[in-house]
Amino acid sequence: MNWTMATHLPVKLALIDLRGLNVKENSAAYKRLCECAERYAELYVSIPISEIPGVQQARLFFRAIGIDPTKRRPSSEALLHRALKNKPLYSVNNLVDVGNWCSLDFLLPTCIYDADKIAGQVTIRLGRVGESYLALNGREIDFAGRFVLVNSFAPFGSPMIDSQRTAVSQQTKNAILGIWAPDSIDPRELQEQAELFGERAVQYCGGVQHDIKII
Repeated sequence: MNWTMATHLPVKLALIDLRGLNVKENSAAYKRLCECAERYAELYVSIPISEIPGVQQARLFFRAIGIDPTKRRPSSEALLHRALKNKPLYSVNNLVDVGNWCSLDFLLPTCIYDADKIAGQVTIRLGRVGESYLALNGREIDFAGRFVLVNSFAPFGSPMIDSQRTAVSQQTKNAILGIWAPDSIDPRELQEQAELFGERAVQYCGGVQHDIKII
């Protein structure tokens, strides 16, 4: 995985390289996601979300990249918010469901990219004027001055929302999974989470875990 962090920011990104996946609609991983949500709802039904252990990690990460987490929730906190409100969680496919499960479990933002749609070296840096992409929500997002992932072709991802261009589908065979975290996280904890993310993906989507890298 030829990924580098060009912009010095107090953040970490754990990367997991998976090969030979079988991505499909399957309720097994989604069931684990829902069970995780139910546990949070039972444990923290009367506790403010800001006081739930782990929530501040993602908020610290967002502040490090210049985003106010009180105005825009990290994706992990958005999942937690739905869980505490007993709102239904969405199922996309088995790989995305594993990603959401891990995001909710770790309370950190995760990302998943189709590795075959990413060419060349990936650089994580501040976006430049004119850099944008069509995001998963169908909107064109401008990344000038924002934290963004760029390959040899164009920007394709960010901790806020990823692009449609590198999204996984049922045709995906190889993928890069990611976990965003603040620099203050215990490296051993992030390594363990990356290993667990990869193990869960292999368990529910097949394939093999090829490599883990933390940058």
